[in-house]
Amino acid sequence: MFLVQRIALLVAGLVLLGVTLELIRRRRLREEYAVLWICTGVMILAFVLVPRMLFAVSDWLHLNHAVLMTFLCVLFLAAILLHYSVVISKQSDHEKDLAQELALLKDEIAKLRAALKESRRTPLEPKPKPPALRT
Repeated sequence: MFLVQRIALLVAGLVLLGVTLELIRRRRLREEYAVLWICTGVMILAFVLVPRMLFAVSDWLHLNHAVLMTFLCVLFLAAILLHYSVVISKQSDHEKDLAQELALLKDEIAKLRAALKESRRTPLEPKPKPPALRT
């Protein structure tokens, strides 16, 4: 790897880690969603700081190192897609539950309003007066 490439990747990895940690600190990104981004930053830094690791992995998998990097990028994107699919599925189920609960509450309110209207229509029977006290 050329020095310029290593410096560019080093800066990219550090910026990715810095931005991810800052978003977590500002509570704009939850920790559970940041795991993939932190792993990506660490992986970039590991391959930049120890380039022999990239070549060892590519030799172990019998791949060219450029093909390995493409393969790792595709795996990363697949992991992100899978992760967000799970999150969207959970949110969809939660939204469905909330919509059903809202419908039940609206129905209950409508029934209570109808009962209140009905009670206002029929005059209340006067309460019987208590018998006079005898002394």
